[in-house]
Amino acid sequence: MIVLGFYVLKNLPRLEDPLISLVVPVLNEEGCIEEFARRTREAAAKAGFRYEILFIDDGSSDMTPARIDEARESDPHVKTVRFTRPFGHQAALSAGLHYAEGEAIITMDGDLQHPPECLADLVQAWREGADVVYTDRHLTERYQGSLKARLSGLFYLALSRLTDLPPESSKADFRLMDRRAVEAFNRLDEHFIFVRGLVPWLGFPSTRIEYEVEDRFAGMPKFTPRRMVRLALDGIFSFSVVPLRLITFLGMLTTGLGMIYGFYALAKFFAGYVDSAGWTSLMVLILVFGGVQLMSLGIVSEYVGRIYEEVKGRPRFIIDSLRGFEDR
Repeated sequence: MIVLGFYVLKNLPRLEDPLISLVVPVLNEEGCIEEFARRTREAAAKAGFRYEILFIDDGSSDMTPARIDEARESDPHVKTVRFTRPFGHQAALSAGLHYAEGEAIITMDGDLQHPPECLADLVQAWREGADVVYTDRHLTERYQGSLKARLSGLFYLALSRLTDLPPESSKADFRLMDRRAVEAFNRLDEHFIFVRGLVPWLGFPSTRIEYEVEDRFAGMPKFTPRRMVRLALDGIFSFSVVPLRLITFLGMLTTGLGMIYGFYALAKFFAGYVDSAGWTSLMVLILVFGGVQLMSLGIVSEYVGRIYEEVKGRPRFIIDSLRGFEDR
């Protein structure tokens, strides 16, 4: 068993006929819902496990709610958690993990880049004893050379250097979590959540499988550069105080350089080499020191802003409606 604060998480047996919950955040994915539900049904029937699909509607403005309702009419395993407005992908994952009822919970995207045909491999790895099953993306040559792939690689390299998270921590939200891992996650009540970092931080026994990334089935990508930058900042500032230590280092460095320059100026003065020039060097010093100060204030502001949001105690999301949870 594992003690979490004042809670004890017991090892639960792997059932022969487990319920597998699929947590699927969606935002304006009207063209993917029907195909996702169909392929999931086929994958579950082939693998022989019970399942439920939790579509977490992150405030869609298209026909996504109607498409989910249509899927529910033909498949009673489909459930919906609908937000009042878009609260973000990480909040949607958090809501899904809260409402999932399965012995094992799989989080995945609804655009079918995470293929439902891999569900059997995830469940098999879980049956063999892993509490968390991560996935490694096998990228096509076209995607490997893309700007997004390169920036993503740089971010995870920086994250592993700036935090205590293992370098092999999950780089995607396609993973399986055992019920006790989910219960531990649900007790983390921080406002700024970075699921890809929090799950490895929990420290449960894990394994990895590889899958082939598919092309988006329909619609447009929702992870804009702005959202990617926001996710990156949440990841770094939620798990590391290294940026604050860098401010101290920069302060010491600039102070040292300033003292060296001061001694140099004094030496010139006493040697009689003082002239009326120096405007350029003065401007350079002002710009360098001013830039360091502003950058330092920016880093401190990121931490202070997160403290401000945490102490307000606002919920991560507001739910507009629940469908398929009539028995709860």
